[in-house]
Amino acid sequence: MDSDRLQAARGAAARDALLVVLSYIPFGLAAGAAMATTGVDPLLSIATSPVVFAGAAQLAAVQLLGAGAGIALIAATVAVINARHLLYSAALQPHLQSWSRPQRLLAAYLLADPVYALAAARFEKSDGGGTEREKRAYYFTAGVTCLVGWSALVTIGVLVGGFIPDWVPLELAIPLTFLLLALPLVRDLPGLIAGAVGGLAALAASGLPMGVSILVGAAAGIFAGALAMGHEEAARA
Repeated sequence: MDSDRLQAARGAAARDALLVVLSYIPFGLAAGAAMATTGVDPLLSIATSPVVFAGAAQLAAVQLLGAGAGIALIAATVAVINARHLLYSAALQPHLQSWSRPQRLLAAYLLADPVYALAAARFEKSDGGGTEREKRAYYFTAGVTCLVGWSALVTIGVLVGGFIPDWVPLELAIPLTFLLLALPLVRDLPGLIAGAVGGLAALAASGLPMGVSILVGAAAGIFAGALAMGHEEAARA
């Protein structure tokens, strides 16, 4: 019976992750095509997928590498862009408390945007996402599926990027993909306010270097959401 439940959790994770990978096709192709224009060796660009499992940070790293930037600057830029993952970790921490250190380290490596979205939606269900073994089965299956799918999309983008017509608006793929991932997580008014304020703040700060606009948007969204939640709880009291 337990094995059947674990198999069901893995199957659900694979299906959910494959749907995300399909939605990531424009993003992956756009990122790969952009990497192909940087002058960086195609094999090196492709190899960055499993090393930097985060699309925006990976693209920035390859672009900086192609521009001749130093390793320190590239590492700092990737760290700033991926700082939002600290928020993801904090949100998932209550669900991962009983996991072993190696399991948490592997979970951290796989914690990309879509993996967080899938895990958060699963773990916040009324049953808590099932037993601890079921939660781990779901998380790691979803994470590996997204990693393999993303790597494949980037590889295709690098190899065929030069054949994509210039009039195809690939630059819109990245923000639209993140929007599609975020919308299912907005379930109440504070969440809507947090998302709207965070998005507007990030847009207003888009001219800042090293992806700092993401941190500005995250801070503004958290602050606005907390205020809205406080007003909502006060109104209920």
